[in-house]
Amino acid sequence: MSRVFALSPDQADNDSMLAALSEGGAVQQVVLSTGLRVWVVARYAEAKAVLLDSRLKKDPATLSDPALLFDGGRHPEDSYAVLGRHVLNTDGADHRRLRELLTKCLAPKAVDRRRGRIAEIVETSLDVLAASAEPDLVTEFAAPVLTSVMSEVIGIEQTLLDRLLTAVRVVVAGPDPRSAEAREAADEQHRLILEAIDDHDRFPGTDTLLKLAFRDHHPRGKLSLAEVMSMVALTVFAGTTTSTTLLAHAAALASTREDLLDAIMAGPASCSAVLSEVLRRYPPTPCATWRFAAEDVEVGGVTIPRDATVLVLVAAANRDPLAYEDADRLVVPRPGSPAHIAFGHGPHFCAGAPLALTTATMALPALFARFPRLSLAVPVERLRWTTNLGDRSLFSVPIRLRPDERPA
Repeated sequence: MSRVFALSPDQADNDSMLAALSEGGAVQQVVLSTGLRVWVVARYAEAKAVLLDSRLKKDPATLSDPALLFDGGRHPEDSYAVLGRHVLNTDGADHRRLRELLTKCLAPKAVDRRRGRIAEIVETSLDVLAASAEPDLVTEFAAPVLTSVMSEVIGIEQTLLDRLLTAVRVVVAGPDPRSAEAREAADEQHRLILEAIDDHDRFPGTDTLLKLAFRDHHPRGKLSLAEVMSMVALTVFAGTTTSTTLLAHAAALASTREDLLDAIMAGPASCSAVLSEVLRRYPPTPCATWRFAAEDVEVGGVTIPRDATVLVLVAAANRDPLAYEDADRLVVPRPGSPAHIAFGHGPHFCAGAPLALTTATMALPALFARFPRLSLAVPVERLRWTTNLGDRSLFSVPIRLRPDERPA
């Protein structure tokens, strides 16, 4: 009988579930909460192999019968697979063509050019946080920082981006993609992206995603209008929600552990080490987005059949005791350990990783420099999480900015 796989809003319960799943084997069939049967890959070595395996496709058109896609229905996390045409549901040459636009906007050199502006955004957000009566690391620091940064990367006015993100969040991470709410959100998403496209020439700068798209890609037939719109929606959601979680959660954990806080304040390299370890142990994307078997594929001694739906369980693979000593603990530094796969591996490695890491590496030291005695207003184990397979986010992280003393 297949194991039921569903994420928990409680981190301790989630850890227990992942441990039990990992003990069941590197590759196994599970049943999701909706009743959909999928194959999950839960060990590190096998996960990396699958992420490189060209027989496991991102494009659902790979299936021998379209009716096989999600058993002919819809699934709460299926939007990346079934909606639009973008880097998360394409393979090979199509994927490289679509990814080229993101690379221009998000490559390390492009991100480095934005460092001055990121620093200004962080300082402004800290001023707002300082004035808050009920400060929260998610809603009043991490999310404003990331949405402001993403506004400038894409080239969308901030208030318009906020409205677009609200709509995209319902489309991508809503509980029922067949609901009237989801349909209305999809219509709103479409309308707001067209509005942003109409306004993009008036946005400052020359290297925003929209300006590059309509200067270098769309006019030359490299990207259709529909593809540009899909890429905007994807970048809005993926570029804000996961990075918001990384920044807020890393800050929350550092407020409870002096060794993590010391590493954050010691310089960019040690701060990056903290972020890497938080990503390894608590990846904001618990599962890599859907893959589909183009043929029978043997992984870890198990044959995944043709047309199967496959999830790489990043959250389990990153804590595989065969890959990491003391895998359940945050250890900084962690010398000699393999690289985590929170950003993926191979051709679908996250294009936004340089921006996410640069922003967090700048924002975390600035936060604790301004508020060196910041502490959580609730125990870290009581923080609550969303249960979306592709985007595990914190609802809130209430804090005290100037407590009389740091909790033991």
